[in-house]
Amino acid sequence: MFKKISRFTFAFVLGFIIIFSTPVLVFGAGLVPVCNTTVDPVTGAFSDPCDFNMLMTIINNVITYLLVILATPLFAIIIVYTGWLYLSSGGSTENVTKAKGIFKNALVGYVIALAAWLIVKTILVTLGFTGPMFLS
Repeated sequence: MFKKISRFTFAFVLGFIIIFSTPVLVFGAGLVPVCNTTVDPVTGAFSDPCDFNMLMTIINNVITYLLVILATPLFAIIIVYTGWLYLSSGGSTENVTKAKGIFKNALVGYVIALAAWLIVKTILVTLGFTGPMFLS
């Protein structure tokens, strides 16, 4: 019973932190580009409109953030952990198998993330996105 309560409490606190820190992280990371801020004095229209390219820039920024800022360091930490687990196994086949399994799963997950980025980049280019691309 105590384990269920502590897991629920942990999940609740973690969810609370994630929900209320997301706006800070999103705007602090520069994921949302600034648009509709300056007016052209000649035409009276915005010189930096929020258009399709701005939407594609947001999508591109989010994918860049998730892949470069979050996934790559996490993958590196997992590689270090599995290396430490493998080297400190002391001949235990259980720990060696565990380290190999963790490494294989991390590698497959990272390759899937990179493949997803490639698919999204292909779609963006096909739709006519002309803004800056990540890993161009």
